[in-house]
Amino acid sequence: MSKSSRTSVAILQLENDPLDAELSFRKLESSGLSFSLTRIGSEDDFKRAVREKKHDIILCAYKVPDWTGLDGTGRDWTGLDAVRWLRSSGFSVPFILVTGFLSEDLAAACIKEGANDYIMKDNLERLPIAIMRALEETEMLAEGTQIKSALVQAERDLSLSERLYASIVEGAPYGIFQADDSGRILVVNAALTKMLGYKSDAELLNLNIESDVCIAPKEYRAIFEKVDEQNRASHKEVQWRHSKGHSITVRLEGRRIEVKAGGSVVYEAFVEDITEQRILEQQFRQAQKMEAIGRLAAGVAHDFNNLLMIIRGCAELLEHHKDNPQKIGGYIKQINDATSIAASVVQQLMAFSRKQVTEKRSLDFNAILHDLRTLLPRLLGEDIQIVFTPGPLLELVSADRAQIEQIILNLAVNARDAMPSGGKLELATSNVCLKMPQIETGGVELPPGNYVLLSVADNGMGMEPEVQSHIFEPFFTTKEQGKGTGLGLATVYGIIKENQGFIALNTAPGKGATFKIYFPITTVANQVAPAAQIALAGPGGSETILLVEDEVALREITGEYLQSRGYHVLSANSGLDALEICRTYDAPIDILMTDVIMPGIQGPELVKSALDMRPGMRVIYVSGYTDRGLEIVTADSKAAFLHKPYSLADLSQQIRSAASSPTLP
Repeated sequence: MSKSSRTSVAILQLENDPLDAELSFRKLESSGLSFSLTRIGSEDDFKRAVREKKHDIILCAYKVPDWTGLDGTGRDWTGLDAVRWLRSSGFSVPFILVTGFLSEDLAAACIKEGANDYIMKDNLERLPIAIMRALEETEMLAEGTQIKSALVQAERDLSLSERLYASIVEGAPYGIFQADDSGRILVVNAALTKMLGYKSDAELLNLNIESDVCIAPKEYRAIFEKVDEQNRASHKEVQWRHSKGHSITVRLEGRRIEVKAGGSVVYEAFVEDITEQRILEQQFRQAQKMEAIGRLAAGVAHDFNNLLMIIRGCAELLEHHKDNPQKIGGYIKQINDATSIAASVVQQLMAFSRKQVTEKRSLDFNAILHDLRTLLPRLLGEDIQIVFTPGPLLELVSADRAQIEQIILNLAVNARDAMPSGGKLELATSNVCLKMPQIETGGVELPPGNYVLLSVADNGMGMEPEVQSHIFEPFFTTKEQGKGTGLGLATVYGIIKENQGFIALNTAPGKGATFKIYFPITTVANQVAPAAQIALAGPGGSETILLVEDEVALREITGEYLQSRGYHVLSANSGLDALEICRTYDAPIDILMTDVIMPGIQGPELVKSALDMRPGMRVIYVSGYTDRGLEIVTADSKAAFLHKPYSLADLSQQIRSAASSPTLP
């Protein structure tokens, strides 16, 4: 670029801060630039100076307080206002912003309006150079050097574009990366580096996204193999490995790019860390389960009172008719039936209340409704008539069972609240095949495909149109304060969308409400477990069994049964008592049968210490809990497990199975 032909530069400076003006003056003076400078400090003076005298260049602060307002309050006149007025008035004099702070957006706006450049006040060394460049650019334009001018403008635009792009990428709240087809990371931003716990981008650039970051590399590969028509992969959740070793849950939104036809492929994606969101969702769903368990308490108490009456009544009749074997057999059968029902209720409640990791499986909605047949009446009360209408030959759906149960229970509770004086609730399933898109009530559009429809209908009070438009919003509720969180239906909606499903509502005031839920079917069936069979008492034996049980009555009953089967039983009421027997008993102990949760020493700790002394013992754990200590028990592949309440026949078979298994090494 040729140097300006001017011998002295006439500068008009719009700056109301004398110190800043003096700094600019000294910087220009020290640069050797020959110049004259006129400083003004207001909008009116600026406009007057531009009109009355020709200047070679204008230096303008971004904010210039102007106290000429009639109301006395004043206002800020900005550099953007100044350049906009200058260009709209037909003046082509070069214009440079000199400011302490300017965002990329404002810088772009000023350049777009006609500013030649902008200089930060902490980088005034650029000011003389920027002035000369602006003057030279103006001279080139005046001389008609359109090609050179276009190149300069293109260079400036490219530089600005690159700065803006870099600013967007580096300032983005989400992680961004590019990787080649082998998984080698090519580009990352600061958010991704922070998300994965690395100190610098360089550390991450040395890794392979597929093998070093993804916990399940096949999932990452599958995401980009199943892209849509635009080569995009949307809302895919995967587990990634943090630099500290733990896993995080991330959602990917990306695309596949062919660098050149038939050539190499690059994958780029936005990454959102949703670990905390998923943890909160799980905690909230568990809280909702426990709320439902609380509502079930009265119904369960009613059922157990009935069962206890049956057991107590039969026990008294046994005493009364102890000389009548025929009646005794009938009473014993009724007691056994009552205990089986009680055990089933307890197991169902424990399974429902248990915290579970989300696990998608192929589900039969009819089977889920069948399992909830006894739970729902206790939840809703006797004044709600529940009708189950299962569809024939129902297809399977890929979903998490606990989440589907959550949907059904939330909708059932919502229906019950809509029928304060009682009513009817109908749950129905059916297969739906859509050849063309279908519009449901509320504008819900169903794309063509095969679905399983779950319908939950009540004959309650219904909803007004203005209520319908908000029912799936979090914290929206029509109930009085303290009666509802407003999260039940929001949870239902979230689960359904998470599983690529759809939900529609058909309701009117006084006409009840019908929720129709569509889930896409799956063709992948789970491996079907063999049907459970009634256990028969196995043969007895002569082995020595160390029985550890802190409940006195249960210990006595179990010990008496085992002795009746020919076993030699050593009884202990605690872990410490059992360890003392292991130390002092002078003959072999074949089987250790222990409760998992006990006062003092817990079952797994007892087993470890006992096996140190007697490594040849077989181990049988028993427990009535579903969520305490079982992760240690299930990790021990050589130990057997019995869930309370178990039948004595089950116990007999488990003892024989343990006795015939190889001794522990």
